[in-house]
Amino acid sequence: MITHCNTQRLEVKNLETVFCDSINDVNQKDWDTIVDNRNTYLSIPYLKAIESGLGQYDFRYVIFYDTLRNPIGVTYCQIISITSNEINTKALVQRMGGMLPKSLINSIDMRILICGNAFASGENGFLFNPDIFSKQALEVVSSAIDEIHQIEKKRGKKIAVTLIKEFWPESFDSISFLKEKGCSEIDIDVNMVLTLHDSWNTFEDYLKAMNSKFRTKAKQVLKKSEALEIVDFDVPTIEARLEQIDALYSTIVDRANFSFGRLNAQTLLNVKRALGEDFLFKGYYLKSELIGFSTATAFDDVLDGNFIGLDYDYNQEYAVYQRMLYDFVKHALSIGAKYVKIGRTAEEIKSGIGALPINMKFYAKHRNKVTNALLKPFVSKLKPSDFNLRKPFKVEYYSE
Repeated sequence: MITHCNTQRLEVKNLETVFCDSINDVNQKDWDTIVDNRNTYLSIPYLKAIESGLGQYDFRYVIFYDTLRNPIGVTYCQIISITSNEINTKALVQRMGGMLPKSLINSIDMRILICGNAFASGENGFLFNPDIFSKQALEVVSSAIDEIHQIEKKRGKKIAVTLIKEFWPESFDSISFLKEKGCSEIDIDVNMVLTLHDSWNTFEDYLKAMNSKFRTKAKQVLKKSEALEIVDFDVPTIEARLEQIDALYSTIVDRANFSFGRLNAQTLLNVKRALGEDFLFKGYYLKSELIGFSTATAFDDVLDGNFIGLDYDYNQEYAVYQRMLYDFVKHALSIGAKYVKIGRTAEEIKSGIGALPINMKFYAKHRNKVTNALLKPFVSKLKPSDFNLRKPFKVEYYSE
């Protein structure tokens, strides 16, 4: 891997901009000055853990400086190669109403630049000083991404598509500026988020807030999963089970309609080392056999459910997946979190524990202007999946 930094002067606001190919080459003091504990997924320990575990991907780090050479913002990008192996062709064709030929999807082989994190939901692509307006920030981020495209082109490693992901509703108005930069706006599947009521101090409080039907369902899950031994994994425990963790994780990724990339157990181990107790890692055993695991990251007032691995042969009988969801709730309550974010997919099941759908958007742009224009009508067909929303709590919970 090329590990060096280039300094460029962007035309936007006459900023000096430093591009690095490795987090180890970044001026860590300047990076920390901007991040300042505001985003765990942009913290240097986390970024080192991801980079060191995923050698098959490229990473780009950008620091922006004002005319006095004070850092004012940072940007983080991942460059991932995508082929048809990462795509459920049939599912994508159906999702787009048959408008995109299956032969075209099967021929996909390209490099994608993701401004953000393929392995964490939310706004993890850039961060600026609070006094920098959002439009200014987007201007310089867009210019920096264009510069990365040029750098990669000179290296003979062209990038086909840029994705800028992914934004919460409070950012929709400001982030729509990216459409002026030629990006297509895409409504992706919702992120399921459970808001923990102020009166819930224990898991029992949470169960009591449910209506009788869903409280009975929850108790059935807890009963079915009684045979499981649930263990909090520390670093040595993860180290001893890397092969099993990889196998369980692969069963989940292999069932997905689409995957931007694939993590591995070594990377999860790296993250555990980096974040310590802020990275929850639970193992689920049946008769001394590891049949599942779950991870979640704690920051601010959030518990962010990340990754699971699961042997589906045991899931229905022992309600393993649903037990994982309830264990997220238990842990969130124990650390005083306000929100449990449990991501996309399995929306109906997640709504059964009280999570509500939050709309999210990301932005995409093909480097070829003609292709970019042709793809816009296809991209506009991508809409969030439909599902039946369950409401497990008593009526008064929803009327507040």
